Amino acid sequence: MDQSSRAKCPKCGGSNISYQIVQTGSTTKAKSAGCLWSLGRAVLVICTCGLWLIIGKRRGTGTTSVFNKKMAICQSCGKSWNV
Repeated sequence: MDQSSRAKCPKCGGSNISYQIVQTGSTTKAKSAGCLWSLGRAVLVICTCGLWLIIGKRRGTGTTSVFNKKMAICQSCGKSWNV
């Protein structure tokens, strides 16, 4: 038996329901380049009289976590609720 045929809208009692995944939020954790990289870069800048500054800085890496929620939406009345 299909899940959409069993579900009923709490507002109007209709069975014409669609399901969607909705993004509710996200977080990003950044990771810096590190102290050895910064120290080595500073030494190279001093030894080359600043020519090492032409080369761009190494950017740190980061990871992003996305949080999702499953929502049901009644196609008859427009009410939405968490599943």
